[in-house]
Amino acid sequence: MSKAIKIGLIATLLVYALGVTYTCYSNQKFTQQFERFDIDKNGSIDDYEKSIQAELYLSQMAKRKTTNQGVIILIPVSILIGFICFAMAILFNKMKNIDDNEINYQ
Repeated sequence: MSKAIKIGLIATLLVYALGVTYTCYSNQKFTQQFERFDIDKNGSIDDYEKSIQAELYLSQMAKRKTTNQGVIILIPVSILIGFICFAMAILFNKMKNIDDNEINYQ
């Protein structure tokens, strides 16, 4: 049982860490793209800085969720995946136990 708990905990932490890493990396790339369109470095894209690519970027920025929301949403997702791994570890352990002790292969 403790081995299954360890497997579930490791799966939960691994999914959460990888998700947060990807979210932060994606946010950093998005910020770098914003800095490329912001020519005068004032923190906003003005009328003279707008182009077709800048317009597409601004529409994508309006639809984009923030990193903080991604970090919060990852918590239940990682717990669910950890619970599934925990349940699978228990199931495989019971299958091994039944195969070793209760099935008579004669």
